[in-house]
Amino acid sequence: MVEHGDDERILIEDLEIRRSEGLVLASGHALTLSVREFELLLAMVDRAGGIVRRDELCRAVWGRDMRPGDRSVDVYVSKLRAKLEAAAPGRQFIHTHPGFGYRFHPEHLRDVDNGRVEGAQTSQHTAREAAHVDADRAASA
Repeated sequence: MVEHGDDERILIEDLEIRRSEGLVLASGHALTLSVREFELLLAMVDRAGGIVRRDELCRAVWGRDMRPGDRSVDVYVSKLRAKLEAAAPGRQFIHTHPGFGYRFHPEHLRDVDNGRVEGAQTSQHTAREAAHVDADRAASA
């Protein structure tokens, strides 16, 4: 999944992250990320596959503890998620685990009817559909 070419370059499928340049490429095309979005991506990629708590992300990216009611992490995760998914349609990179945090794990979204990648639908809509189909299948098994 995540291949660290060296400490400066990270490859995740067709996503390339160049730490020292502050650059992210999706299929060879540069994404426009803010410094916070870039740092947030790095914090999640460094723990790829594992859930990272919101307070950990706040300390890693903002350098402070989370304040009560602070939604900064959620807002920036949302912005980052939108940019990644726009650059790589049919993929979901950041997964929300309510009450726990966020997990970076690239996945191809599947059309629930025939199992093919469907880039035209929004990832949140497709992911919800897939979750319902999986739950229905599990219940009927």
